[in-house]
Amino acid sequence: AVVMTPAGLVFTSLNANRGKPGYENDNAITVVKRILKEKGVGGMFIGGGPMAARQASNWASRGMFTEIARTNFKMSKYGLLGEIGSGIIGGLGSCWNTPIETVRVNIHKDVSAGITPKTFSQYCKDIHEEDGVPGLFRGVTPRAVQAIWQTVFMVVVPNLMGI
Repeated sequence: AVVMTPAGLVFTSLNANRGKPGYENDNAITVVKRILKEKGVGGMFIGGGPMAARQASNWASRGMFTEIARTNFKMSKYGLLGEIGSGIIGGLGSCWNTPIETVRVNIHKDVSAGITPKTFSQYCKDIHEEDGVPGLFRGVTPRAVQAIWQTVFMVVVPNLMGI
């Protein structure tokens, strides 16, 4: 979260403000300078709690769901395909925390626009009122694809190699 929170803030700012008046010449350096000027060093870490919670729960969930698929669903008896299938289940299972990431993106969007961020629960409430439960899972499809890839190559393959 120490590295990813500022990086996520810059990335979100560049995407959220693209094409808006006053942000035409934005790049990573100008975003960092603007946030440091407006909020100080601490401003680069707004949204760090949700980022840390999502990162920690992602990897724990990937390992847990992969292991459940391997052992409880007995997928390991199907060899390589069973192991890959376990990784797919592990990756998909790790996406349960997408609402945390959705809130984090909204926090960063507000900070990058100079808006004082609300509380985590207020963002959840606002998103739910506006878009319902599906709104909390905005962006889950690309996250799921990435999670599958990461789980297969960073959890399953090392297990198969005995690492």
